[in-house]
Amino acid sequence: MFRTEEKEIKYNDGAINTASIFFGSKNAATTLICLPAMGVRASFYNVFAEGLSKKGFNVITIDWRGKGKSSVSASRKEDFGYQTIIDDLETLFSLVEVWFPNTQKVIVGHSLGGQIGSLFTAKFPNQVDKLILVTSGSVYYKGWIGWKKGALKIAGHLFVPFSNLLGYFPNKYIGFGGKEARTFMKDLSCNVLTGEYKMHDSKFNYENAFKKMNKSVLSISVKNDFYISAESEENLISKYSANSNIEKIQVNNEQAKIENLNHFNWAKKPDYFIKTITDWI
Repeated sequence: MFRTEEKEIKYNDGAINTASIFFGSKNAATTLICLPAMGVRASFYNVFAEGLSKKGFNVITIDWRGKGKSSVSASRKEDFGYQTIIDDLETLFSLVEVWFPNTQKVIVGHSLGGQIGSLFTAKFPNQVDKLILVTSGSVYYKGWIGWKKGALKIAGHLFVPFSNLLGYFPNKYIGFGGKEARTFMKDLSCNVLTGEYKMHDSKFNYENAFKKMNKSVLSISVKNDFYISAESEENLISKYSANSNIEKIQVNNEQAKIENLNHFNWAKKPDYFIKTITDWI
């Protein structure tokens, strides 16, 4: 019988969020921090988190700033970018160490969560023991071919002026998610157009930090993913130190036992992913 608990978190600027904790075995040696995809609520991963906790891991899920249980929402008055989200994670990790001391900390990042998780690990390598990416990669437009490449490049140029005009970006125009903050879209556009991570509200050099990031990394992709290509996956993990121990696994419909397996639906029937993660850890 698994046990869950919610804990309120107050960030440095006064914003409030709520973390959901799925407790593992009594002597759990590993705590997994599950980071969502862009525009996806943390509750989307409840089945996934519950399954991992039944394997003995402590699991923490949390909404991004501006989503779900976060006390703030992107607007003309409320702006933030990747760096603020990374700062939020720094607060979370300090609390995780209090809640689950002496356990190894492993980020499980889905899509955007894998990118932000990588950035956090690059800046705070002593906070993270291992990194797991699930259908994650850089959004650099050169990671695609054909019409997707052209469409993403055009979008990269339009995100910022459109966000400035409205005061935020309404993600319904790209097919999923809610509102995103202006600076967030500036940071996203930078990655789309240049392939680099340069935060508009931070002087920290993440690209250099990546080169020093020496971690064990598991990257799980799904075959024929509409949102992440093999090239975009490689464009992210190739940034890590050459000394990183990286394992790549691609999953198909038959393995996952999910008809029309895609970027998102694995989280609702995650047995194959849970087994893969458990075996790897």
